[in-house]
Amino acid sequence: MNHTPTPTTPASASIPIDFSQIPIDALEQIRNRLNQIHLSLRKLVEQINGHNRHPSKIKLPTYIHFQNQFQVLITQLTSIANVLYQNEDVLSKTNVYPTTNFPTSQHEGLLTTLLRKKPLPEIDEWISSSLATIDEITKQQQKPIDFEKNDEFNAWCLMKIQNLKEDYQFYGFHTIEELNYMETPEGKAEAKIKKDRENEREEIEYKITLGGKKGLHPNQVMKFLCQGQI
Repeated sequence: MNHTPTPTTPASASIPIDFSQIPIDALEQIRNRLNQIHLSLRKLVEQINGHNRHPSKIKLPTYIHFQNQFQVLITQLTSIANVLYQNEDVLSKTNVYPTTNFPTSQHEGLLTTLLRKKPLPEIDEWISSSLATIDEITKQQQKPIDFEKNDEFNAWCLMKIQNLKEDYQFYGFHTIEELNYMETPEGKAEAKIKKDRENEREEIEYKITLGGKKGLHPNQVMKFLCQGQI
């Protein structure tokens, strides 16, 4: 009489997997934002390439359109940066791998992207360029770069700038002479004319802009580039 042994379940299979530490909502939000950025950039590239291929048939997007696209990208990148900063501790120690319930056949493209170990060609070029720059700086300093100290120094600089901003008041890009002139009757009349012209220009831009959205002021763009704030 043959006896077939009952298959036993490995001890590891009976241990439930703890997903409580995985920021699923944050990861999904990042994925959606990155997908939006990808679509926005692809649409913009298609418009530019379409004009390059058929310059007589397809017009190049206007400056206002480019500015609006830039504003959308800034908003999307700011949102991603905030989510990454809020989950920095967890994400820095998180490794991506599929669970047993992952629909491999339905999302094969997403899975291969997440598990890709080799960088894309353009990213590989960035990495090589960065490593070459680091080697050059290291040779000049004759000692390795301490990135942790660099981060601490950057954080100190930002804190110092913030403290200095609180000790001063900034009123724009005018000198004292210009501010004094603006208080005179002639200066007020000139300022009113400039303001009326600016309002007319903004009204025209508002009418021709896609979706009726107002473009970013150059000062707002510079503020984002220097401080990361809109």
